[in-house]
Amino acid sequence: MDERITNQVLGPVTGKLVQVGHADSVVVHAAPPARSRYRQWVRQVAPEHLIGRESELAELTRFCTAPDDAPAYVWWRAAPWTGKSALMASFVLSPPDGVRVVSFFVTARSLGDDTREAFVDVVQEQLAEILETAKDPEARNLNAVFSEAAAHCRNRGERLVLVVDGLDEDRGASSGGHSIAALLPFPEHGLRVIVASRLNPDVPPDVRSDHPLRAPGIERSLAPSPAAVAAKADMERELDALLQDQEDLLGFLVAARGGLSSDDLAQLTQRRPRDVERVLNSVASRSFTRRPAHWRPREAPAVFLLGHENLHREAVEAFGAELSRYREAIDEWAAEYRSAGWPPDTPQFLLRGYFRLVQESGDVATLVDLAGDPARHERLLDVSGGDLAAMGELDAARAALLASAEPDLLRLITLDTYRDNFRDRNKITPVRLPAVWAALGQFDHAVALAQAMTDPRSRRQALLELSEELVRAGQPERAEQLAEDELDPELCDALLAETAVALVRRGEPGAAARIADRVSADQRRRIAAVAEPDFSRAGRLAREISRDDVRDRTLVELAVAAVDELDVAVELAAAVSRDLSRDRAFSEIAERLVRRGEVDRARALAQERGVTRVLFRLDVTAELAASEDPAGVVVARFPEGEREHTVVPLLIEFLAETGRLADIPAVLESMTNPFARRTATTRFVQALVAAGEADQAFHWTLRYPAARRSSFELEAEAQRFVVLAEALLSVGDFARARQAAERAESVTRRPVDDPRAAAAISALSKTVVAAGDVRRAELLAPLVQSDLQGLTEIKSVASLLAERGDPRIAEKLIRGVDFWSAMREPVILLARRLRAEGDRAALARIAEYVRSRVKETPPDWRLGWNESRSAVVMLAAAGEPAELVELVAAHPEEARLDSAIEDAMEDLAARGEAAVALELCGYLDERDVVRVQRTLVRGLAAAGHLDQAEAVLERVEDDPERERLTLAFLPELARHDLPRALAQARLVESAEDRARLLVEISAAAPPDERRRILAEAVGLDHWSVIVPAMDTGELAGLLDVADRFGALYRQDAPDA
Repeated sequence: MDERITNQVLGPVTGKLVQVGHADSVVVHAAPPARSRYRQWVRQVAPEHLIGRESELAELTRFCTAPDDAPAYVWWRAAPWTGKSALMASFVLSPPDGVRVVSFFVTARSLGDDTREAFVDVVQEQLAEILETAKDPEARNLNAVFSEAAAHCRNRGERLVLVVDGLDEDRGASSGGHSIAALLPFPEHGLRVIVASRLNPDVPPDVRSDHPLRAPGIERSLAPSPAAVAAKADMERELDALLQDQEDLLGFLVAARGGLSSDDLAQLTQRRPRDVERVLNSVASRSFTRRPAHWRPREAPAVFLLGHENLHREAVEAFGAELSRYREAIDEWAAEYRSAGWPPDTPQFLLRGYFRLVQESGDVATLVDLAGDPARHERLLDVSGGDLAAMGELDAARAALLASAEPDLLRLITLDTYRDNFRDRNKITPVRLPAVWAALGQFDHAVALAQAMTDPRSRRQALLELSEELVRAGQPERAEQLAEDELDPELCDALLAETAVALVRRGEPGAAARIADRVSADQRRRIAAVAEPDFSRAGRLAREISRDDVRDRTLVELAVAAVDELDVAVELAAAVSRDLSRDRAFSEIAERLVRRGEVDRARALAQERGVTRVLFRLDVTAELAASEDPAGVVVARFPEGEREHTVVPLLIEFLAETGRLADIPAVLESMTNPFARRTATTRFVQALVAAGEADQAFHWTLRYPAARRSSFELEAEAQRFVVLAEALLSVGDFARARQAAERAESVTRRPVDDPRAAAAISALSKTVVAAGDVRRAELLAPLVQSDLQGLTEIKSVASLLAERGDPRIAEKLIRGVDFWSAMREPVILLARRLRAEGDRAALARIAEYVRSRVKETPPDWRLGWNESRSAVVMLAAAGEPAELVELVAAHPEEARLDSAIEDAMEDLAARGEAAVALELCGYLDERDVVRVQRTLVRGLAAAGHLDQAEAVLERVEDDPERERLTLAFLPELARHDLPRALAQARLVESAEDRARLLVEISAAAPPDERRRILAEAVGLDHWSVIVPAMDTGELAGLLDVADRFGALYRQDAPDA
């Protein structure tokens, strides 16, 4: 039967218009229509039928379509129960033609929907969809984004309209804080703004005096709607009934501002769940709105909030001060679950809504305690499936702490400890792990895991692969939601396209076509190309894609799929524009031919197209097949340095394919390169699964664990379990596949060693040793001695002991390190301490130790730069000044000693050896003298030799350099003129340098000012930077962080 073909183009188009795909299957739009999930919320506000508001709707239409010189703002005011929100919601859902609406409904009955932050979040999301750009989270840019969106709409022949209902419900304005009204935009490019509120609110004081919201003549009065009046009477009767018969139930719901389930209400009211359900399902239930739970909505109970804004308001007024009693009961309820360690039956309200309730109350201490509770982290992970919720709480609590007048430094450090840990463990999630969980049917967990990934590139790829797997598992709706959850329009576009492509491959072209209408032109061409059964025609469609990455990906996929039509496949591969992608296409075609047994055709293609990797594989495989001892051939024919990475994996595959699995373990055990051996082991594991040897597959996956806790090695170990899980899935062993996936995820939960962790360990070790706390020192000791930190942490502990601990233990630790030059810092600290204590014998031993290590250097060797530098600075602290000059004079050309001389300045200055210091400067290049003198100036100033420091300053003729030298005085200056020292310190460009300078200056500040300065330093750098400046009471509190840190980072389990 003939079909009528309709092509559509929305919006102005310049240049050529290209028809893409089947004329009877693809509709092309110049730009995708804007979508917003917020409309779902608006639909809950709007009545099913708006009655008696024709004139008001007409007036709103005239306002929105009036010429540009007409007023840009209108403010509708109405008494309670007038039907104001119903009118606004109905208008938002059905705007006039040519009008694009962005809306926000301020409501106090739903937690978090009455704040400036919520307004920015919701509105920015809608504006980003209109502009097809990334969401800008900064409120200060909101007016510019409105202007850009209005101009965008005007260029499309449309007008942008902002609707804000319930301005009187703004919590910020009512509490004297920052209001939503102050963020309302100044109109440009035809923008119109409709505001609605009750009769009484004035313009908030933080709104500018010239803001159009203050313009005269913009107010309109809204008469009551008969339907609204009737609804008011009904709800007021129900409210009276609830206050009379169900006061506690209503009180808790109002105090919690929604989000409680019937089970929650039963616990709070100490009633039977069936009694609460009976009330909620009774006539009075018209006063409630039911919503699905935020997490696990298919299995968790629904939650409730009051059915109307004015009902919530009147209930609040009716309860008055009595409402605080219900809030206190909610706090006690939360405390019970917290003291129980947030058990598995913890209500979702306590894991989500309660945190927001505390946040709005301004109780920063409780907010931080919630966010920094490790048991809560685990429960959030279990319920939400990922770490996003816990990470969000930590960020919110940290922001509240930094904004407080007197930031609690210990709580700030606690939060940062957990934030670092979450960041690290979500950075190493293998790309395929979320898709594996989806294949296992754990869809919510898969989505949460992918969304929490912190590496942008890995996260993007994981989401794309998860989208495809969700469709394959029969969950296309989840795949669409996954795309719509993304704020980056380009990634959202790509995810929607992958969903459509997966639907095409699943045999659902209709569903794919529906999604194709919502994506960009290039992605529609990709969908059309994949859907086209004729590979030649599909290739023509793919060549029309303008983006190189999308076009090449599509062509590669088509080329590999077209291997049955080899000439077409080669043509498609040749059309790939980027060299690496084109080589990959030919390689995959050739390898597919090999797997089909068409070795000659594969070899011919590889030779013609220069696919050396395939040719190498074919040659090696042929040689292995011709030998009775394949492993011997590999050892005899290929150099040791290259065979483990290139040839051994081919040997493993050959042995597996020829049924010689028993020969593979010996090959693996003979390998010396740990990375190559793990790669080869992965091939072996896949072969074992295919042979039905699942137990052995697990054994060999565990055979070579990560030697260190670097992110690279841990991610590689987790990836091996992902490969195992996918292999088990391919043979239908879901139970063992789940075990492998769980093991992969447990690997990613291990702490990752990085500079931040090292800094934390150093800071906490110093705190523990300084306090003499043996138990906590034992807790941290395995971390200090870890393989990755090793020498660095031994040096840290040695320095700590040298400065404050038992000097004999410090000396023993220093002498036990082979790399003596790395012990430069602890030797200096120990020498200073021994000199101050007058222990000349011990000081002489240290000096002799340094001399002996220098003498151990063979006569025909030259001291390395690090050894020379260490010897100079160690002797500057422990030896005689004369021998220091002799050492430098003896090696003027054998090592670069400029840094060593600079390092020696501090001890020489502290010892009052200014003459020796200046003599050493004579061994430096002229360009280095001033830099070293800068170090000397700082050392002299620190030692109190201000007159000598000033004398050095006077020797410098270059003004800029004299200014830099002057900065060496800033910590000393702070003791006399703190504001001036701070002002100069804040001019330092490097955030790290500025933080450390602030820490030094803070010592001269009074207590309150000192806390603010240190908090500023934490905001610039890692929290460990302020530990040296903390007082005794703060250090005692920091010991609790050692407990938390040790619990996070110590791994005592056998498989850790």
